[in-house]
Amino acid sequence: MDDTGQSTNIPRIWLQDSINSGIKLGLDNCSEMLKRINNPQKNFPSIHVAGTNGKGSLCAHLSAIGSKNEVLIGFFSSPHLITVEERIRIDGRPVSVELFEKCLLSVYKASLMKPILQPTFFEITFLTSLLVFSEAEVDVAIIETGLGGRLDCTRLVEAEVCAITTISKDHSEILGDTLVKIASEKAAIYRQNKPLFSLYHPDQNVREVFIKTAGRDLIWFNPKSKNAWEISKEFAIIIADHLGWSIENYELNWLGRSEDNITWIPGVRCRVSAAHNIESIENELNLLEDEVVMIIGMSSKLNLQETLSPFIGREKIVHTIITEPQNSRKPPVTTEEIQNQLKQFNYKKLEQINNPSEALLRAEKIAKESNCSVLIIGSIYLVGEIMNYVINRDSLDLYDMLTIHESLK
Repeated sequence: MDDTGQSTNIPRIWLQDSINSGIKLGLDNCSEMLKRINNPQKNFPSIHVAGTNGKGSLCAHLSAIGSKNEVLIGFFSSPHLITVEERIRIDGRPVSVELFEKCLLSVYKASLMKPILQPTFFEITFLTSLLVFSEAEVDVAIIETGLGGRLDCTRLVEAEVCAITTISKDHSEILGDTLVKIASEKAAIYRQNKPLFSLYHPDQNVREVFIKTAGRDLIWFNPKSKNAWEISKEFAIIIADHLGWSIENYELNWLGRSEDNITWIPGVRCRVSAAHNIESIENELNLLEDEVVMIIGMSSKLNLQETLSPFIGREKIVHTIITEPQNSRKPPVTTEEIQNQLKQFNYKKLEQINNPSEALLRAEKIAKESNCSVLIIGSIYLVGEIMNYVINRDSLDLYDMLTIHESLK
């Protein structure tokens, strides 16, 4: 309680309640909110990144390279694995609870001005991030879009550079049912007379969208690697070079999306991936070298059969444990649904364990008996729940584990 007897947790409760507001694309709410909090986005330049897959990884690489160049980086990403503060990083480390709550309170008070506004969870965290970055006096903010681009509230930042990663079918019910429609939504993050970097797309019609949108400001990136993680690194280096940043060796720990520095299972090689759509699942499964015990759990999908189609014919997956994310913002796909679908793909060794931490213990037992590796794949909420279990199991420091790169020297 504060001196007036009111709960000081009201902004946190407000933020939590906003989860029920769902997704509301459009710029009006945030445009008005930004005026009320004195337009913090104008206090620093931004790098704005959109795309279907790999945008968070690209942002993380850029943050690490920027830090090596003594540039104080603010980094906004979503969703979070464990704690909402990790959506807002300064120099690779999640914002402190104290600074987060101070800036969240300002956003909450601004929403109560007449007329009262009700921003979504994503909009609130985005607005809070801009206040955090302004207060921390960052040199550059790296901003990952939430959904699409044209009507995503992150479109309101002052971007000096924009970048587009992959274009594939995801959220088709919102962004459109063709690659051209999806590309048009994402390409709209382009700012006039500012460079738009884009991953080269094999579809000519998709390329035409970017050419018509950005013209001479378009810079194609054609990667050498076929590995998604390495592609993100190559892409970051191209953009960093444009910014005049020197490219030095750096380490990056983007948990659930990179080679991790965390021991998920003692004595067992374990790869954890938040791959949850066709493109990302395909990329991940193509990296399999050894036989694996797989743990899989998904948030709701419009077409589960299509989403799981990359699992067809994957002989290296010798045993599958199906689980359910417990804290997903969307309802989880039931273990029965996934099991029935994998049975249609001729998977034989299947079992259901609804609790993710119990699924991990079971996978450990099977992997050690069979001398296999473990693959954990699916919803980012599944990754977060298993990571949280491991952190508590091993008495690790949460903020240290969520810090993605070394701080400024």
